[in-house]
Formats: sequence, structure tokens, C-alpha cells
Amino acid sequence: MPRLTGIHATLTTGGVRGTDLGDVVRFYGIPYAEDPVGDLRFAAPVSRRPWSGVRDATRPAATAQRLRFDPDPAIPEPIVAGTDILHVDVWAPAEGRGHPVMVWIHGGGWESGSSHQPWFDGSSFARRGIVVVSVGYRLGVEGFTPFPDAPDNRGLLDWIAALEWVRDEIRAFGGDPGRVTVSGQSAGGGAVLCLLGSPPAAGLFHGAIAASPAILRAPATPAPKGVTAEKLAAGGRGAVDEFHRRLRRDNQFTLPFRPVVGGETLPVPPLESVAGGAATALPLLIGSTAAEFEAIADTLPGPALVPGAAMMALSQQLPREGLRALARQSTGRSLRRSVGSVIDAAAIHSTVARAAETRVSAGDPTWVYDFRWADGRGPRHCADLPFFWSAPHAENVERYLGAPAPTHLVEAMHASWADFVAGGDPGHPAYEAPGRLVRSWAATPSVVVDGLADVRAVWWPDDGR
Repeated sequence: MPRLTGIHATLTTGGVRGTDLGDVVRFYGIPYAEDPVGDLRFAAPVSRRPWSGVRDATRPAATAQRLRFDPDPAIPEPIVAGTDILHVDVWAPAEGRGHPVMVWIHGGGWESGSSHQPWFDGSSFARRGIVVVSVGYRLGVEGFTPFPDAPDNRGLLDWIAALEWVRDEIRAFGGDPGRVTVSGQSAGGGAVLCLLGSPPAAGLFHGAIAASPAILRAPATPAPKGVTAEKLAAGGRGAVDEFHRRLRRDNQFTLPFRPVVGGETLPVPPLESVAGGAATALPLLIGSTAAEFEAIADTLPGPALVPGAAMMALSQQLPREGLRALARQSTGRSLRRSVGSVIDAAAIHSTVARAAETRVSAGDPTWVYDFRWADGRGPRHCADLPFFWSAPHAENVERYLGAPAPTHLVEAMHASWADFVAGGDPGHPAYEAPGRLVRSWAATPSVVVDGLADVRAVWWPDDGR
């Protein structure tokens, strides 16, 4: 029987040694699949073979990314050399059994980020009696580019393999495999919505948190004719990185990497499968920040403003009348701020509203939040994470926020996620018809009636609800 003894855990594959943090124990880099090298580089993940002795899990393990999505990312991205990247980091209460589990899938546009970014230290959740599992997975070309000679959705298959590891091994850390909440932000939030609609993931988790979920409706960017996974693998790291740069250059206004719809792993678009089927009755907490990507408009050259916004709106199927509604909502704002609103609506806000409305129609339990804390640089993409993770003093947080995070709001937002993981209820009213109540996380938190009204006016302009 797997067991946790001090800072040693015994798994079905072997022993691991972690770090004693007093009331919390931490383990870095526990493999859930074989090292994806050689013939496994572009293959589905393969279960890890047992190892001999006790594996050192006291230091951050290898990270997947070799190219940065952003030269100055909001959340610091430590790069650790190595190839053994299909692993999890675990924070667990030092004592007790039967703890709820929160599985975290990091964001980064499906091409950046890592399992041990400093904002995602699970110690605060562990002190509340929650086991946190942060997942490392294949990114970019290796995780998501479709090739004719490799399975699609290799990164998604990695998430499923990690959830299977949780099912089989989490008791060794005091966790309950029957009380698992899968969570993520941005691309990781999109991952959560994909998993809700993935048949192989059914039964592996029992609740979901999707923060600022990114779901792009345009198809994933396939490899050009003549480029195969086998050829790239033979060219080594340099060939993969150069191909990554090429895809990024050729897709300046849309991300080239994302899950592929179709096939057994993701048979239908996520926003059609977040309700009903395997997702029926699974509680979902979903939300976004009020000004996700508006600041991106400040970085676009003038001639690219309108074409960039138009391409994003078209790719996300923004109705023409909805564009007019968005223009009316932007009255009095500068062109850049108006373009930023289009990007926000297309990239994130529409996904939150569509997912929530789909689940309302199906009667599935759903809670919605809207992060509106306006101090410093305002409620932009990622600004809510230090609050939910109770990490106001983590590296780069205050510089990114532009102001200290108020303690009362950190405590309230962190408690909401912890309560949801522990009991399936974040402590505010559910999103249900006709009220459609939304938790507004501002300096003074409140509950807003029909809190997604503006978004619904854009995406469903003929909807009389």
C-alpha cells in the first residue's frame, strides 16, 4: 500500500524523497510518463517504468519550453535543462488522509510556462488541507502541432496521463482520488474545458476551475506539406526550435498552437461539450479578468490595429451585429482601447459566456466570477492569479500588478477556490437563469445580477433573454 512517511513517499513505480516545509511537504519532478525522447518524442505518453531506490524530488525538474512566448513574461518562467519533462510537482499537508486534490495545468499559449512557476506554489492550499498537483506537459510543436505521422493532441494526452497518475498514486500523498478538481488559467483554462469534453478523461476528475480560458475556434496550425514528426525528431532540438519560430512568424495575430478538434481525444469543440455527457453534474467555476488583453493593443503598430482586431473577431466568429454592440460599448474610448476590447471579447470573455450559457441550458452547476480590482495596472490577464493562489509576495507579482495586493481580497479569493476544491461551492451564488449572478472581485466584492450582460449583447445580439 503506498504510504507517506515524513518526506518520503512510496509509489507503485518507486520511492521519492521530498522537502519538509513544516506543515507542508513538497515534491518536485515526479514522473508520470516516460521521458519523451527518441521514438517517444512525438508519440502518445507511455506509462513510467519502475525505478530502483529513492528518487530525489527536492529540486525543480526539467521544463518543456526552450523558446519564450514573451521575453518578459508576467509569471517568471525558470528554464531547467533536461528532457524528462512529463512530471508533476506535489504539495501536500504533512498529516492526514483523504484530502481533496487540485490538479493545476499552467498557461502560456500552449507554448510556454512550466509546472513550477513561482506564482503557483501550492503551500497555501496545502495548509488548508488540499493536495496540489502541478502538471508539466509537452508544449508548442512537440505538444500540439498536427503531423501526418504522429497522434494529434499529444499535450492533451499528457494531461490525461497526469490525471491517471493522480488516480493511481495520489493516496501516497494523503489525497483522495475521488475528490479531484482539475484547474488551469489561460491556455490551462482552455485545457480544463477540453478535458470536460474528452471521453478518455471522463471519471478522472470531479470538479473544474477554468480561469480566463483560451479557446480559439480557428483550426490548429498543421505542419506544412513535407514536414513530418520523424524528420523534425531526426534534426534534434535545433530543428524543432527553428520550426517553432517559423510557425510563430507565419501566425502573428493568432496563436499557432492549440488542441485539435476531431478524433477520439477531443471529438467535438470544447464549447459544445462543456455541458451534458461526461460533464453532466460536474461543478464548474469559470471567470476572467475585466481587461484581459487590452494592453496588447498598446504594443501593436498603428497600421496593424484594425486588421489585427478584425482577424481575431472573424476567427472567433463574432457576429456583425455583435461588433456594432461592441462599438457602442466602446464609445468615448481611444482606438487602441476599442481594439483591446475586441481582443478581450474574442479571446476570453466570449468563451466564459458561451461556456456558462451552455451549462445553464443543460442545468449543470456553474459559478462565474469577474476580476475587477482596478488599482495599479488594473484587471489584466494573469492579475487575478496571485490572489487566488495567495501569492502576493511571489517573484514579480507587485511589479506586474503595479500596486500591493490588498490582504482582505487575497484571503477572500484564495478561500473561494479552496472552498470550491474542498466542497464544490466557492461561497457565492451559482450562475443560473434568470438572475445569472456573477461574483465581482473588486476592492469591495459584490454579486452582480446578469454580470455577463455586456458580453451576451456582443455575442448573442438577437437573444431576448
